Amino acid sequence: MQKKIIRSPLVPETGGPFNLAVSYNGMIYVSGLPPFEEAFCAELREARRLGKPLPKMPDLDMDTQVHIVMKHLKLLLEAGGSNMDCLLKVVVWLKDQSQMGSFDKIYRSYFSSDDALPTRTRIQAGRTPFDCALEIDAIGYIPQAS
Repeated sequence: MQKKIIRSPLVPETGGPFNLAVSYNGMIYVSGLPPFEEAFCAELREARRLGKPLPKMPDLDMDTQVHIVMKHLKLLLEAGGSNMDCLLKVVVWLKDQSQMGSFDKIYRSYFSSDDALPTRTRIQAGRTPFDCALEIDAIGYIPQAS
């Protein structure tokens, strides 16, 4: 099998030196996803292109940031032929562990059942990209068509 880059037109890219997701041999690997929307990513790409200072991330509440990241994770998995219930391992970097209750409630809502939940590590980050509330990376599999 060959490595395949996974993209979704609904998940913005920052122009950084990495791919958001790749698949290989029935597995899908998702890079750390911060809560960046297209307008901010467009500013990032332009600043990088021009060699200018990077912009400040918009001030978004924690719940909004969690939904952005989880929606982008779901979209990338679907673009790669997978889904949230096929995740095997998730790593969550929270800026503030005291927000874990709010995070967990939203996170859980993206899976079909408790049995579908992947293994997970949740860490308080010393510093997140652009001081955002969280970043998530993940590994999953692509189910075989029956």
